[in-house]
Amino acid sequence: WELLVLEKLKWDLVSVIANDFLPHILHRLPLPTDRVELVKKHAQTFIALCATEYTFVMYPPSMIATGSIGAAIHGLSLGGSGDAVTELLARTTGTELDCLKACQEQIEAALAESLKQASQPQQEFSAKAAPYGGSQPTSTPTDVTDVNL
Repeated sequence: WELLVLEKLKWDLVSVIANDFLPHILHRLPLPTDRVELVKKHAQTFIALCATEYTFVMYPPSMIATGSIGAAIHGLSLGGSGDAVTELLARTTGTELDCLKACQEQIEAALAESLKQASQPQQEFSAKAAPYGGSQPTSTPTDVTDVNL
């Protein structure tokens, strides 16, 4: 019913996300044409990582997209010095350099933390999960038909 009401009112509830900015920013950067897709893929990965971290809630989608592109270019070593790339991105998008640097550093730190967690042996995860009932089945219903109202 909600969709029907929204359609009748002609409301568009599609919000702008960081991925929407990628083609526009990448188009304005002097990157080798054979590397644009690689930078885009890496930036999309960074954006997905930002979506899972609470620290990026206060950043607008344009800043997350710009910081993700900067982190991708920096990680792939495509643009020379990292500061020059960040300055170019700040000029291109009209963002403050300090804010962009902070966002890019947080993205890179989130990636490092994510990789660190992923590289931990599986036994450490199972040891941490044990105090919370690890492999015991829960009494919470998992199917909608199991819920008695």
